[in-house]
Amino acid sequence: MLALSSWEQLRIGKKDRAILIGATGCGKTMLARFLVDDPEKPFSVVYDTKGLISSPMLQQPQDRWLGHKVYDNFDMLIEDQKKELNEYPRVIYRPPIQEERDKGAQDDFFWWVYDRWHTRLYVDEAYSILGGTNPSEALQACLSRGRERGISTVISTQRPARIPVITMSESEHTFVFRLNAKRDRETAADLIDVDPYEFHPASLKDYQFYYFNARAGQASGKLTLDISAHKHTQLTGGYDDARRGRREAAVIAV
Repeated sequence: MLALSSWEQLRIGKKDRAILIGATGCGKTMLARFLVDDPEKPFSVVYDTKGLISSPMLQQPQDRWLGHKVYDNFDMLIEDQKKELNEYPRVIYRPPIQEERDKGAQDDFFWWVYDRWHTRLYVDEAYSILGGTNPSEALQACLSRGRERGISTVISTQRPARIPVITMSESEHTFVFRLNAKRDRETAADLIDVDPYEFHPASLKDYQFYYFNARAGQASGKLTLDISAHKHTQLTGGYDDARRGRREAAVIAV
């Protein structure tokens, strides 16, 4: 099993890809905020499909994404970025509801990210863009060819069974939170190398997850995001190796 001793070990590389899988309300967005708010990656773009990340009315104060400029008009975002890229290096785009099924508008946005270079992209609920029979070609380009441009991706979904497996299998980092549907659990199990006797995503509580590092070829034990803390502290517990038994780890997050 993968041994974790520090919260910073969950950081991903400047060109890495991560997939966050789990039901609504289980803690994916909190972990995503930590991965996006990386001092080593000062340029970031969040695609807020549900409008939950960017609305202070829908967030607890400790959950808000500080330091991000919010846009709900793509043309305005483009104009601002042409003039003030360094002033607003971190942005959140909240697409209008009419863009939900507008593949052309989605592709325009993700081609802009593709051409932005050196950016960390977070997509909240990727099923709306990658699912179905006509997924966004531009987002797939960010996922498959973005590394050459310094683009790092963090993709979140609650229905992994409905997303092309190749999209997720190319990720260097996989985080699995609670999953209710059997097909989704089976898809997640295929993505990570973990002892099936230790992998029970249906029984995970809120803010609990498994972590798989593809480079190491290993998974962690069960980890927990402690939302009662207001600063990053040491990650304790987890597994030192497969024989040390079950020890739940605590990851203290903002």
